[in-house]
Amino acid sequence: MKIISRQGILFGLVGAIAAAMHFCCLLLLVQHVQLKPVLANPLAFLCAFVISFIGHYHLTFSQTRHSWLQALWRWLCSALAGFGLNQILFMAGIKLFGNQAYWWLWFIVTIIVTFLSFVLGKFWAFNEKVNHEACND
Repeated sequence: MKIISRQGILFGLVGAIAAAMHFCCLLLLVQHVQLKPVLANPLAFLCAFVISFIGHYHLTFSQTRHSWLQALWRWLCSALAGFGLNQILFMAGIKLFGNQAYWWLWFIVTIIVTFLSFVLGKFWAFNEKVNHEACND
């Protein structure tokens, strides 16, 4: 139980830092580079991904037995699945509410996708129980 609580706290902390990076990049790209929010969001995601992976690999899921490269590919797949859902919901929100609503839509969508990211990270990307016969990636 302590590990789950510790992981939950660390996941939230690392995720909050990565989300802050994502949001700051999104604002910068929309307001100063003049990109449309639906184009700026994927670029901002890439910036946040680096922070997310490093933090989760070294802190949240530090007991993983995966190599960093194996964990990187798995976390990238997990993050892309989460981002795919994020982008679909974000684009739907923009279509309904317009570009001016991008900042609050981003917050709502990010909260919705966070749970999926934790589950994929814990039970697949950084899973401590490695089945070497099934894991040849």
